[in-house]
Amino acid sequence: MSLWQRAQNIDRRFIYLMLVVVVIYVLIKPIGLPIVVNKETQRAYDAVDKIAAGSILFVSADYGSSSIPEMLPAEKAVLRHAFRKGLKVVAGGMWNEAGAMHDLAWQEVSKDFPDKKYGVDFVNVGYKPGDKVLLERMVTDAHQALLGVDFYAKNFVDLPLMGEFKTMKDAKMVFAFTSGDPGEKEWVKMVTDPLRMPLATAATAVSVPGQMPLVQSGQIVGILKGMGGAAEYELLVKSPGSAIAGMDAQSATHILMVLFIVLGNAGYLMTRKRTP
Repeated sequence: MSLWQRAQNIDRRFIYLMLVVVVIYVLIKPIGLPIVVNKETQRAYDAVDKIAAGSILFVSADYGSSSIPEMLPAEKAVLRHAFRKGLKVVAGGMWNEAGAMHDLAWQEVSKDFPDKKYGVDFVNVGYKPGDKVLLERMVTDAHQALLGVDFYAKNFVDLPLMGEFKTMKDAKMVFAFTSGDPGEKEWVKMVTDPLRMPLATAATAVSVPGQMPLVQSGQIVGILKGMGGAAEYELLVKSPGSAIAGMDAQSATHILMVLFIVLGNAGYLMTRKRTP
């Protein structure tokens, strides 16, 4: 069998092996492929960036563990941006894993900000049931709506930040990390539109088309689109993380597959020329 004939019949197991090797290598040692920040990511960043130091940013984890690869890097990047700006963060959510997701983000980001203290600069109120009703009640009395305790069962009276956050009116902006319902629609209807408050989102790739009408109408000021959006935000805050590494791995596998396709087609063309 000639070289060109072999190029048409590469063992699929070899292709899978090469994909695994490339992904592992790039994740361990990112190659730094260029990333262009799109306008929606820049708008989300700018909205956070112009909030005055000392103000409260509310972040909502409206996603579950299955969306961690796309959502958690985005949340960590936003938290880093907020802390560098001197903002205070109250974190909650309408999904039952919200508290756990915020805990993962806080435990990692807080290592880079030893001066930021739990209860003073960051509070994780966790998941509370109610969806729309919860958000509606938070507009008038957040402590009652959130049952007066955080994710770690600490009473709000023992958390200085919660003394500053008594209703949603005390926040300057909402940043929601979403992967379905309930999510951005509830925030728009119950909180951000009535209070004329900026809302930015990070959405899983499959959720982006459903949110774009809200972006185009201005009801969402900016959106991070899947892992790509998270990588762009990491780039803006100058803190490369798993999203940039993930985009490198994704791009590298695409390049590898294109090379295999080109090789197979070249083999076909070369052997066809030799056929009588």
